[in-house]
Amino acid sequence: MDMMSDSTTSPRSLNRGICVIMAGGRGTRFWPLSRTDRPKQLQALASGQSLLRETYDRVAPLVGPDRVLVITSGSLSEATRAELPELPASHVITEPVGRNTAPCAVLGLGVAARLSPGAPVALLPADHFIPDEEKFRDQLAAAFDLAAASATVVTIGIPPDKPETGYGYLETEDTAGDIRQGLRFVEKPDLATAEGYVRGGRHFWNSGIFVWNPAHFEAMAHEHLPDVVALMAPAAESFGTEGFAEALETAYRHCPADSIDFAIMEKLPGFTVLPATFRWSDLGAWDAWGELAADLDGTNRGQADLLAVDSQDNVIRVDDRMVALIGVRDMIIVDTEDALLVCRKADAQRIKEVITKLEEQGRKDLL
Repeated sequence: MDMMSDSTTSPRSLNRGICVIMAGGRGTRFWPLSRTDRPKQLQALASGQSLLRETYDRVAPLVGPDRVLVITSGSLSEATRAELPELPASHVITEPVGRNTAPCAVLGLGVAARLSPGAPVALLPADHFIPDEEKFRDQLAAAFDLAAASATVVTIGIPPDKPETGYGYLETEDTAGDIRQGLRFVEKPDLATAEGYVRGGRHFWNSGIFVWNPAHFEAMAHEHLPDVVALMAPAAESFGTEGFAEALETAYRHCPADSIDFAIMEKLPGFTVLPATFRWSDLGAWDAWGELAADLDGTNRGQADLLAVDSQDNVIRVDDRMVALIGVRDMIIVDTEDALLVCRKADAQRIKEVITKLEEQGRKDLL
């Protein structure tokens, strides 16, 4: 493949973009199923395919396999390539060490500029659930057009259907329209604030999907992440050469860790928001998985041979034995070959504390 070549125009859009799928996360809130060598994005949580496979299948029909990049972490390189065998091998980029999403974004935009200079670039999470693929592709194509036409970043905002306190929000200028002017990124609110956001109609959940005009990203990155840009530039410039791996190692050895949200997104003077027309879940933790899972005995949900006695609203994933619940409500129960998780649904976000304790105890066999 000619690394610098450009293919035929998509029928949806005059601006074929590049898709950068960020797939290096650990998925700690899905422990004990999600592990270091097989994290959340490589698990089949929403269908018979992994979340990474689903993400790739959503975007490849729009842009083509030659315009998809996947950035993952060192230990996941082989599994990621096995998951996406049709992707050109050089398009699976392996970070030598995790440095959060800001260096990943700078690297991804830099490599995208080598593939197709001036093309708009989508930064996409690898582990979300979006079942309405055609609607998603239509909106991604529209975002590419908007990002190609002006110095902006386009983000797809999820219309909130409840006062969710576990998500970040996007505040917009207007209360109607297919395209909104974004004002600011808002951190996770308390319940009363979230209820006001839902009533007001100007706030959306932050999907984490960002489509950049590349010149605008370059300007923002030079302003807010100059050290990261300086470190990643030689690596991006060497993409496609024998020196790429060594240049990447050098860049990450000295690169500071930072989040793209904190480093750039929350400092933007403005941005563009497309209200999503597709269904979406970030599958952030087991309670979110339970909302998508099958109905079980009683009002419980999950994947299990369940017998429920006076037990309601639990989330269960147990594959190889029958589960009997008596007098249990609002719990999460996940059983794997070597670990059992039991917690309240209200504590689903605290599973990361288990990971911390296992790390402190040196229990690598369970990480």
